[in-house]
Formats: sequence, structure tokens, C-alpha cells
Amino acid sequence: MSNKIIIAGRSVGIFGFEAALSRIRKLMKESGLQFDQAAAKLLELVEEKNYVPASARKDYLKAFEKILKGSRESSGTKPIRILGPGCSGCNKLEQMVLEVLAEEKVAADIYHVTDRDEIWRYGVTKTPALLVGDEILSSGTIPTSAQIRQWLKEEL
Repeated sequence: MSNKIIIAGRSVGIFGFEAALSRIRKLMKESGLQFDQAAAKLLELVEEKNYVPASARKDYLKAFEKILKGSRESSGTKPIRILGPGCSGCNKLEQMVLEVLAEEKVAADIYHVTDRDEIWRYGVTKTPALLVGDEILSSGTIPTSAQIRQWLKEEL
């Protein structure tokens, strides 16, 4: 599964990011790594499974450090899930969520779930759907940016 994060104002999918981030958070607790050191270690882990252009390394480090600081400040942030097969509506909803998060300067774990069996496990029968944590906020429609902003303020 890939996670999408904002790097230098662009949405970037990173395969295995959640697992790498979890490992780094654990390492930070155990050994007291500083944010910049943890971001560098996170970049090393990410590069094992993803291509990171040399020219973008500083942007990745900056984004990773921001995510690590955000996760430390707001531990327990609920993951955001976009459920849908990858159609234009699902992709539009995902883009809208990413834009709202960037505008509000909020770090969050975002997952685009495309597997139909997994979508059904959430109890969703109409896509696109937006979940924060395990709460279904919308299903079968694309909410407005204002509505997404309001929901994320309430839920995160």
C-alpha cells in the first residue's frame, strides 16, 4: 500500500511509508533521535522501496521532519481513507482532501483503498467514500472543499 504525502506542494505516493514511519517513531522513543536525524533515517527507509530524485532529497527531508513533528504534537491522529476503485470521482476526492490538508497545514496519514473487498469491510456500498478513523463521513458523493475542511477540523 502506498501513502500519499505532500512534498514541496505536490502529492507524492510512497510505497511502505506507514511501516517506515512506524519504525522511525519507535526508534525515536527508544533512542531519543532528534527530528532531523529521524527524518534522515526515514528517508533511508523510504529509498529502499521508492525512487527519490537527488534534487528532491531536501524537500523530502523537510516534509518528513514536518510529519514527525506533527505526529509528536498530535499523537493519535486518525488516518484518512479514500475508498474507491480509482475512478475520476475517487481521485478528485483524494485531491480535494490533500489540498485542504495543505491549506490547513495539517499532517495526516492518507490511504486510497481500491480493493473492493476491503471497501466492503468498511461497510461502504457507494464510492467515492471518505473516512476519518473508522467513521464514514461521505459515501457516493463528492463533498465540497468547505465540508471536507469542517469535517477534518472536527475529526482531527
